[in-house]
Amino acid sequence: MNTVKTLTSLAGLFLLSLSTASFAATVGEPLPPLAISQPGEIMLDGDGIGYQPWNSQKTVDKVHVVQYIPATMSASKMYRPFTDYLEENYDPSHFHVTTVIDLDAALWGTSGLVSSEVEKNKRKYPLSTLVLDKTGSGIGTWSLGKNGSGLFIVDETGIVHFAIRHKMDATEQRDAEKVFSTLVAQ
Repeated sequence: MNTVKTLTSLAGLFLLSLSTASFAATVGEPLPPLAISQPGEIMLDGDGIGYQPWNSQKTVDKVHVVQYIPATMSASKMYRPFTDYLEENYDPSHFHVTTVIDLDAALWGTSGLVSSEVEKNKRKYPLSTLVLDKTGSGIGTWSLGKNGSGLFIVDETGIVHFAIRHKMDATEQRDAEKVFSTLVAQ
């Protein structure tokens, strides 16, 4: 009887891994849909701040850089060299950056501080999209693994042209810059 249970469990795990793999953000495929409602996208409301549900399928009609990062100090700088490069070398009217922060990865008791800091960043960069993910749902949806981070360059139709799930090294950044440059030139 234990053999049957074991085989059934292994078959279930295999099927689960197949279904999860189909959601991976893969180059040449559409970015899998991710919806976050808690707390969601940070919105400026005069001097105040509000939140609204966010969905990755929302079209931005330009090259879209989507980064998903854990709510930690070290992760907050993970893709900064690349986004700084974009800011220094490209007109912001040609691309859009969305940053999704995994609040579930914050140290116990610090999610309020993280939220406050992200709200300050929204005031500093009002044109960017900043999203707080309370449950870390993006990790499974985009197959972000143990690091829980990723950066995707997506064209206007939602197709992924570059994907990375760790901190970029110099070669990977150059590759990302080339992909981005090609997409913006189209």
